[in-house]
Amino acid sequence: MHKKIPHILFLFFAVLGYGQVKLAISEVKDLKVNQRFKLTVLLEISGENMEQETPLQAPDLSKFDIIGSASERNIIELDRQRGTIIDQLVYQWVLAPKQAGKVKIGSVLVTVNGKIYKTEPFDVTVKDGERSQAVADNNDTDDLYLNLEVQNKEVYKNQPVTAVLRAYSRNFNNFRKVGKIHPSAQKNVNIKPVSFAKSEIESRDGVASQVIGVFMIFPKEAGPVEIKPISASFSPKSEPVTISSNPVKIKVKKLPAGMPATYKNAVGSFAVELSRKNGDQLLEVDKPVNVVLKVSGKGNIESLVLPKLEQSPDYIFYEPKITVQSSPKEKGLTGFISSEYIIVPKKTGLIQIKFEDFSFFDPAHQSYTDLGVQQLELDVKTPQQIAEAKSTLEKVNDYTNNVLETVNTPVLQTKHLKVKEKENINWKIVAGNLALLSTFAMLFFLVTRKSEKKKLKKTPVLAPISSIAETEELIRKKMVNHLEENIEYLKILKDRKDYSTFFSTYDELLREAMALYNVADDKAFRNQLEIVKGPYFAEKYRTLSERIQMEKYAPIHSDEEIQQLFESIKTIFSNINK
Repeated sequence: MHKKIPHILFLFFAVLGYGQVKLAISEVKDLKVNQRFKLTVLLEISGENMEQETPLQAPDLSKFDIIGSASERNIIELDRQRGTIIDQLVYQWVLAPKQAGKVKIGSVLVTVNGKIYKTEPFDVTVKDGERSQAVADNNDTDDLYLNLEVQNKEVYKNQPVTAVLRAYSRNFNNFRKVGKIHPSAQKNVNIKPVSFAKSEIESRDGVASQVIGVFMIFPKEAGPVEIKPISASFSPKSEPVTISSNPVKIKVKKLPAGMPATYKNAVGSFAVELSRKNGDQLLEVDKPVNVVLKVSGKGNIESLVLPKLEQSPDYIFYEPKITVQSSPKEKGLTGFISSEYIIVPKKTGLIQIKFEDFSFFDPAHQSYTDLGVQQLELDVKTPQQIAEAKSTLEKVNDYTNNVLETVNTPVLQTKHLKVKEKENINWKIVAGNLALLSTFAMLFFLVTRKSEKKKLKKTPVLAPISSIAETEELIRKKMVNHLEENIEYLKILKDRKDYSTFFSTYDELLREAMALYNVADDKAFRNQLEIVKGPYFAEKYRTLSERIQMEKYAPIHSDEEIQQLFESIKTIFSNINK
């Protein structure tokens, strides 16, 4: 910094104040929108009794984005014997104008020994820039830049903020070389990727841009919050480099007054549903029952605190199973979060299952909503009471159902013949049950007579199959043409969210398709597709192949992108198989 001071002093020509106090500011005349520049202020105080009484008062910088700031203090001794020193303070801001036009930078003020010193205001002419200069400086390459744009810079705590990552370049081909987008980890915000699908390329004044990522950001604390840069890999040459976007600052407001005592952290619009599984079955004391509390709506679904089940001597319960299902939309996450409790009643009669109050803050209406206590009434009976409540025919049906559940035949799916409780008597089903029991007796007689012959036959030993995935793989290998089978298997893996196996299965699908055309590499395969299916179809396959390679090595896979890839794979390879 000491080496830069002479250069700074050389730039300061508007020095206001004489004698023992000097105050100066660097001036700029012409800028472009979002172009970064440095605004530097120098304050020098010399003399034994000179005292700075107020901090430096900066001008109004609301028409600029404040990228960063710094300050430094230096003590310069002019005459050590006399004690003559200069107390030098240097303040610096990195700014970027927000809009075009003439912008005035006002005076900088400071009070020393009761006297006010100030700089003269000056005007800056801001013009429209060729491209957004808010993009981060990438030391590795100047061919492509990233810019992180936030739609709303003033939100409440836990209110979602939509951030768009856009790439800028003069070369359209550079957009294909960007991949592995990765947000920075930080404790004060929760970042959820929405989509890595690339938008259409836009061009303006010779500079092209493309959206390469959309994120949903949930701030966890109030006050000024800086969203750290988002990085991506860029491969302009053989070796990829890492480039980063600009950081973005947002203002997180505190929630307004009037907060209910039961409020936790839910921000959005929600509804609560309390129910139990198998609601038509009779409840028995000391037998478990599953109770589900479900909160659905739009907001910070993945991070909100669910109401807890209250303790009671009437029942015991175990730790709940939490299920989250959400999909990002334009204004936030939409879906539900549920907690499933296993509750064991410890007394008979009516008992109340109570949960804590649930309340949320709705930023759209600037108000709180308290949904109150969630409770469910259970009517618990003893085993004797349940048995006495059943008729003779229901008892026979219970016995028959037990037989049907434990003994099944390859001829009939006996579960369809089960008699449900609390239904009217269906004499056809009763007759069917009796006929089925007679059939069992006849089958038993036939099996007994042929048992000796079966003992003489050597039963082949089947190799154990350890998992469903291996079973599916064995069945698929027995097929002659695997294209359609592989496509169906891809759908299963997509729904299962087994993305690593999804991409390995796609490679197998591609090899099968190449075998149909008697080619061994991708280039020859594209040439054959162009000959057989036409240039347009070959271009569609090339685009799909690039998307597959990009998504395959992405750090985070979005369900939306995988769904789009599967639809493209299904369309193209089903056409290849025709």
